[in-house]
Amino acid sequence: MRMPWKSKDSTNSNTKSAAYLVYSEWGPQRSIPRDQRLSPEFPGIPADTLSAWMEEFKRIEAEIWKAAEQGGPRTTSFESFKKRIHKTFPFMDEEAMSRAWTLCGYYTWHEGY
Repeated sequence: MRMPWKSKDSTNSNTKSAAYLVYSEWGPQRSIPRDQRLSPEFPGIPADTLSAWMEEFKRIEAEIWKAAEQGGPRTTSFESFKKRIHKTFPFMDEEAMSRAWTLCGYYTWHEGY
């Protein structure tokens, strides 16, 4: 399967969304440090850019936690959540946004918000 961020015509937003998906992945990959997962997946992206993206992804995670603490899916819709996240992180595509929403739901459930 060809990954969208590896195509010649991919945009920076598509690449950044794909990087967020790697950054936020679960399962066995989660035990590998994020920078070590991102570097081989995005060899054409300079290390300082990946580092800056990871800082931005941390801010996304903080926003997801805030939404979870406010009740997440129990108190808001996916559409409202998307609007909230897109205000600050407009690069996120539908797949990245879906991941963020899933994490919000998981954090809400896991923490009992």
